[in-house]
Amino acid sequence: MATNFIWGPDGNLPRIEEHTKRKLDVLKNYLDVYFDTVVRNPAQDRLNITLVDGFSGGGAYSDGNDTRAGSPLVLLNAVEEATVRLNEGRAKPLEINARFIFVDDEREHVAALKRELRGRGYKENDPRISVLEGKFVEHLPTIMAEIMQNQRKGRSIFFLDQFGYSDVPMSAIQTIFTALDRAEVVLNFAIDSLLNYLQDASAELPLYQQFGIDSRFIADWRQRKDENMGRALTQRALMAHIHAKSGAKFFTPFMLWSRTDNRWMMLAHLSQHQAARDKMLSVHWQEQNSFTHIGSGSLFSLGYDTRLIESCDSLFNFSEIDRTKLNTELVNALPAEVHQMMENGQLDVARLLDEIGNRTAGTNDDIFQVLSELAQARELEVLSANGTPKRAGTRISIKDRLIRPSQPTLFFPSRW
Repeated sequence: MATNFIWGPDGNLPRIEEHTKRKLDVLKNYLDVYFDTVVRNPAQDRLNITLVDGFSGGGAYSDGNDTRAGSPLVLLNAVEEATVRLNEGRAKPLEINARFIFVDDEREHVAALKRELRGRGYKENDPRISVLEGKFVEHLPTIMAEIMQNQRKGRSIFFLDQFGYSDVPMSAIQTIFTALDRAEVVLNFAIDSLLNYLQDASAELPLYQQFGIDSRFIADWRQRKDENMGRALTQRALMAHIHAKSGAKFFTPFMLWSRTDNRWMMLAHLSQHQAARDKMLSVHWQEQNSFTHIGSGSLFSLGYDTRLIESCDSLFNFSEIDRTKLNTELVNALPAEVHQMMENGQLDVARLLDEIGNRTAGTNDDIFQVLSELAQARELEVLSANGTPKRAGTRISIKDRLIRPSQPTLFFPSRW
């Protein structure tokens, strides 16, 4: 644990740093979007969910002369605010039945969190809240059993803001996604710390092997270490391995620079559902320039890509300039992608989103906009859910189907 993130018995709060503010902003904004999305049906009167903070700390930080809510309070506040917001104008009251599980392996942090909760009016025996001392992975089996017992779909969000990279084994994340269909994980990973301490012997250690690190990976890392893009290339390769080992279908990694530690960290969102990935991506667009994606934003694959060195196209910063560039790149790249995926000249929009979900910084709305432009340009045609042709320029829906244009264009040749 970093010395600047220690909650002691004296009641003094650690000073919050900019990168921690950004992570908490993403968490808060994502929870707002999440609740607004999953409770769209006005007839719904109950939502069951478990919110797990695996590295909770003491609950609050010092921010100049102010106190800044830590992740446990962000989770609690998000549910309370969503309950008020979503009940406005509802004829049928909505109850968000949330369980909160906060874990930390430092006794003083657990004591500080309990003090913070009491000071904010939460009762020590509140049945909604469990504060556990110990390591997250040690408590995970019990947490999983409770979720599976009380929630048929296992709707849950795990916020795993580990300090380094060794406290959340990939087997733990696999366990979550194997058992819980509606689980999501927000994982912090000190990607530069891992790379900086790689030794030849690391290839023989299970800690590193679980991230796909072997002797070849280490040799590639050392070869590229002094190149301008070498670190970025190796980070992408590491991300690809983490995704493969996680058990999650959708993996949305973004980079955050810590000025204090002079290093890159990865904040990744993992889930089994494309809609969840899309909502997290929309939050990163809201947090313009706070987070960075390495490489092109249009269509890409994680892993080594030496073209980044040639193009020097290293950082994608979620600015409006990047959004304009993204649109242009997608207009050029999507026709060939759609062509390749079509079966008998047809492709469901939902399948397209599933297939490219891990390979673009574009949200669903960005993709829909580009597909609409392509339809207007007669690069493709669109059928609605009931099979009727949609007028070119009409808004695209996830339930639509793309078909080969009746008059093939440059992107859709007549010989298929």
